[in-house]
Amino acid sequence: CIRDRYYFTLLSLLSFMACSDDDDEEDNRPDSEKIVGQWVLTYEEGYEKEPSEPEYDREWSHAPKDECEYFGNFLFRADGTFVESDLDDSELQRGKWALSNNLLTLREEGYEYYADDLKVVELSSNKLVLEYYYEEEDGGVEYAKMTYKRK
Repeated sequence: CIRDRYYFTLLSLLSFMACSDDDDEEDNRPDSEKIVGQWVLTYEEGYEKEPSEPEYDREWSHAPKDECEYFGNFLFRADGTFVESDLDDSELQRGKWALSNNLLTLREEGYEYYADDLKVVELSSNKLVLEYYYEEEDGGVEYAKMTYKRK
């Protein structure tokens, strides 16, 4: 009986170590490979501040509702293209993406001269957190933080 428990414990330990190695390998992949896939928006928070019109200031912090505040669901392809869709799966935009130094750059098709830069706060095999920050010339500020899960 003791020998059986020893073998069972040894096999369990070896099995756990094998799984840990697999997880480590996935986490060691470059971020540009980890981001490829379909991501579903699960939570969004942010604010808009307009110094010249403070009555339009607003804040939010909630699971996505009828439509996204700033950015919707994403499909990032390995060829460097993306499709963004709203919560009802209607396409919002498509274009090219690039990821470097925790900065995700999105260039919409037809508007290549303009890009949205999103800070990658967290990226794992199942979770993606992005931040958007924009300051206007008149002092207005837009900030959004979006949390995604892999579909």
